Amino acid sequence: MSLISQKDRELAIEALEYYKTQIPLTITIGELVSDTVIKQDEQKMMELNALINWIKLEYFKNEN
Repeated sequence: MSLISQKDRELAIEALEYYKTQIPLTITIGELVSDTVIKQDEQKMMELNALINWIKLEYFKNEN
């Protein structure tokens, strides 16, 4: 018996997919505000994708 429901898994996947679009990394390459670059943090993205994939596997494994 699973501790979380399929609905919980669906909500977790949806929330994490949304969060994935909100992970910027601010990099300052100079002293001015215009020298600041925002890009995706690749390590965080890989970890987040792994978590999403694991939850999806659990979701489909428990789908009946």
